Amino acid sequence: MATKRTKACPQCGYSSDNAPLRVPLPKARIDNFLHTNDFFTEDEGNIFRSFIGNGQSKLNHLEARIISVKALLAELEGAKAELVKALSEQKTILNPMRRMPEDLLVEIFLHGAGIYTDPGEYFPSAGHSLDLGSPPWTYSRVCRRWKEIAMRTPRVWTRVKIDAKPREFSLAKSMRGDDRLPLGLSLLSGYLGRSAALPLTVYLDMPAFSIFSSSNLDDHALYAISVLMSSHSRRWESLFLGRGQVFDQINTVFSDSFPLLKMLRIREDSGMSTAPAVDIPAPNLKSWVTIGPGGKAGLTQVNTTLSVKLYNQITDYSISNFSCEAVSRMSPLLPRLRRLVVRELKLKSSWGFFLISSGCFPGLRDLVVEQSDPGALNVLQPFFNLITCPALTSLSIIAHDSLKSVIQDFEKRSAFNLGYLDITGHTRILEGSLQNTAALKTLVLRDIGKTSELSVASVFSYLGSTTVSLGPGSSLGSPFPALHRLELHLCSTPVLMEYDTMEALFLCVSSRLNSSSHSNSVSPLEVFITAPDGQSRKMLDHPRLGELRSLGIKVDIVAL
Repeated sequence: MATKRTKACPQCGYSSDNAPLRVPLPKARIDNFLHTNDFFTEDEGNIFRSFIGNGQSKLNHLEARIISVKALLAELEGAKAELVKALSEQKTILNPMRRMPEDLLVEIFLHGAGIYTDPGEYFPSAGHSLDLGSPPWTYSRVCRRWKEIAMRTPRVWTRVKIDAKPREFSLAKSMRGDDRLPLGLSLLSGYLGRSAALPLTVYLDMPAFSIFSSSNLDDHALYAISVLMSSHSRRWESLFLGRGQVFDQINTVFSDSFPLLKMLRIREDSGMSTAPAVDIPAPNLKSWVTIGPGGKAGLTQVNTTLSVKLYNQITDYSISNFSCEAVSRMSPLLPRLRRLVVRELKLKSSWGFFLISSGCFPGLRDLVVEQSDPGALNVLQPFFNLITCPALTSLSIIAHDSLKSVIQDFEKRSAFNLGYLDITGHTRILEGSLQNTAALKTLVLRDIGKTSELSVASVFSYLGSTTVSLGPGSSLGSPFPALHRLELHLCSTPVLMEYDTMEALFLCVSSRLNSSSHSNSVSPLEVFITAPDGQSRKMLDHPRLGELRSLGIKVDIVAL
C-alpha cells in the first residue's frame, strides 16, 4: 500500500514530507574525520555518498522555498505598512477635535483671543491685530470648519490692538511701503467688520503724526489708521492708550462721540514735554486707569488731564507707579470717586513729603492698595498719612510689612466704619489695628501660612478671643461681632502643614457663640477656604465639618 503524500504549501513550499535531512553519523565521528586523516569504513562511505545525493536535492528545494518565503515576507511587510498607515489615518479622522461641538470650539477661541482675560494683562503680550500668526487669525487657517466658526463668532474679533509702527504695520515685507499700506488697511477693515456691531476693547499705541504733512509716508499711514479706527469709535467700550502723544490725534481725528466708552487706560511716558489733555464726548466714561513709567522714583503728578466734565464722571480710578503725592493731588479733581486702586507706589524723595498737602476723598467707598516690593511701610506710611476717606466701607491691602499703626492713624483720622476687609501678606493688621469693628461683615485673609507670623493659628486665636474692644466706649468682646463671611486662602506651601484647621475653626466659632450677647448669634455664617489638595481632603473628611454645618454655617472648601 502506497503512503499518502502531504500537499506542499503553494506559497512557501512547506510539507511535512519534506522534513530537513538528518546527518547520518554522530557529530563526534564527523569531527574526527574533519580533524584527522582516518579512513572511513565501506558502510560509512556508502552513507556519505547517499547523503550527498539526497542532500543536493534537498538543498535545491530549500533554495526554492527561501525565494518563495522572501517574496511572501516582502508582501506581508508591505501589507503591514499599508495597514499601519491606514490605522493612523483612521485614528486621525476619529480625533476628538474633529468631532468637538461648535459651542466648545467657540469657548476655546474666546479664551485664546483673550476675551476672558483682563485687557490690561492681555494687551501687553498680545500680537497686534494684523499679525496673521496670532489669534484670532490663526483659527481661520486650521481648516474650513474652524474658519467658518471663527467668521460667524464676532465676539472673537472684539479685542483690537493697534501697535502702529508704520513700517511694521503692513504684512508683506517684500512689497514697498506704499504698496503694503492698502493691504494692511484692508485687513484692519476686515478685522473690524468681523466683530459685527459688538462693543470693542481697543488698544492704541501710535506715535505722533502730522495730518498736514503731504510728503511723509508714515504720517499718511498713521492718519489712515486713525481714520479707519475712528469710524468704529461709537462701539468702543474700553480704550487702552500706550503713550501720551496719541491724545492730540484722539482729539483731532476722533471727532465722533464715544457713547459706549466706560473705561480709559493710559500709560504715561516720563519723557513727555507737554501734558496731554483728553476732551472727548464719552457720557458713560466712569473708569480711568493711569500707569506711570516705572523706575525707582515715581512722578509727583499725573501729566494727563481730563476735561472738567470727564473728571466729574469718574467713579473708579486706578493709579500705578506714581508717588503718593500724585495720588493726593487727584482728590480735588475727582469729586464723584467711589473706588480707588493704588498699585506699586514709588518714593519721589525723602524731603518731598513735607511739601505735600493731604487729600480728602469724601465719597470714596472702596480702597485697594497693592505694594509687592519689600519695604512697603516706607511707601505706604506717607501715603496713608496723606489721605482721608470718611465714607470708606471696603479696604483691601496687599503688603508684606506690618501696617498696624499706619491703619490705626488712618482710621482715627477718617473715622470710617468698614464692612469689608481684605488682607494679603500680614495678618497683624487685624490685631488691634481697627477700632471700629462692629460693622464689618466680610473678612478675607490671603497667603495664610506663608510664614509663622501669617499662620492659621494666629488668625483663629485672634478671632476667637473675647477681650477685644469693639470701638471707642464699647465693651470688650469677640472681634467683628457682625462678621457674616470669612474667607481664608491658605498658602500653597504653608509652614505648618499639620495644623488642624477645622478643629481650630470649630473652637473659634464656639468661643464667639459663647461670648455673644445673643444666644443664637452664630458668627460667621459663611466660611470659604482654599487650601492645598492634601489639606482640603483632610478638612472635607473632618468630623467637625458636620458639626459646623449643623450650626447653620455654610462651609465651602476648594482645593488648589
